[in-house]
Amino acid sequence: MYPLGVGANTEKKTVPADLSRAGEARHFISWRAAVAGLGRGRLNDLAVAAEAALTDIFLSSEGGYLEIESTHTPEVFRICISHPELRERRMRDLGGILDRFLDGHELSPDRTVLVKRIRQEP
Repeated sequence: MYPLGVGANTEKKTVPADLSRAGEARHFISWRAAVAGLGRGRLNDLAVAAEAALTDIFLSSEGGYLEIESTHTPEVFRICISHPELRERRMRDLGGILDRFLDGHELSPDRTVLVKRIRQEP
């Protein structure tokens, strides 16, 4: 019923920062967003932003582990992707990409927070 390694109440996942395991991170993020109620174009926008953030981490790291945590309220979905060993980012305009597809974000050398509204404002 749920994706491999993801239960209905799972809000946190640790994934090796290895391209061969990238699908696990993508799947966890999209699954948690769908469970939170994100749908339509908002889910697609989040997927594009998450893909950019994950790609940046894979390009900037030399292994290690990603820590992915999701939280949500009825209005907002938030995903935090961190790599404790990451010290700098390689993608030039990651912030610009995130601005285009998200309602908010935070970037630091070792952490990316993606924010998307679940419900559109009237």
